[in-house]
Amino acid sequence: MADSPIEFKLSNMPSDGISAVKFGPNSSQFLLVSSWDESVRLYDVVSDSQRFKYTHSAPVLDCCFYDAVHSFSGGLDKTLKMYDFNTSTDQVVGTHTAPIRCVEYAPDVNMVITGSWDSTIKLWDPRGPSAVGTFPQPNKVYTMSVCGESLIVGTAGRRVLVWDLRNMGYVQQRRESNLKYQTRCIRSFPNKQGYVLSSIEGLWFWHQVQ
Repeated sequence: MADSPIEFKLSNMPSDGISAVKFGPNSSQFLLVSSWDESVRLYDVVSDSQRFKYTHSAPVLDCCFYDAVHSFSGGLDKTLKMYDFNTSTDQVVGTHTAPIRCVEYAPDVNMVITGSWDSTIKLWDPRGPSAVGTFPQPNKVYTMSVCGESLIVGTAGRRVLVWDLRNMGYVQQRRESNLKYQTRCIRSFPNKQGYVLSSIEGLWFWHQVQ
């Protein structure tokens, strides 16, 4: 007989739409949630408890763990924040000139990466933290995904770019989406050999990272 799925219904949910959910780096017990209610919350899924909450001055569009005790988040206030769970404090790490749509951590190169509607991605050193570099994109960044030492970026205009995070001097791959409408989400495979791309029409397509 097939195993039954295990579901957890959490209490004390955000008061507006949820923009991103990310499980902890070492355990599925902890869940980081960003929301249009301007908050970022850390939940203990097993005990159904909210461990931490901090806020931005505008809706938060994405968040990520750096390690078990630090998170990063960004949104419509154009700021990247880092939160320290040990001290319950947050600090503004840096800014974009337009809303931050995507926040990802790349463990293979130890960088936090932000993608913005200002048509740039920025790399940040989480130990500082400080900006390492700003890299123009062909249009607004809608989605991105870390794939080992590569970064896959989806922008307006159905553009998809693959960057080598070890050498950001040039774009490794450029292509247009095979799907007809606006790119909605890109996610890399766990084996780092490729990625899946979806669009607002409800279809998806996969590519290999060469």
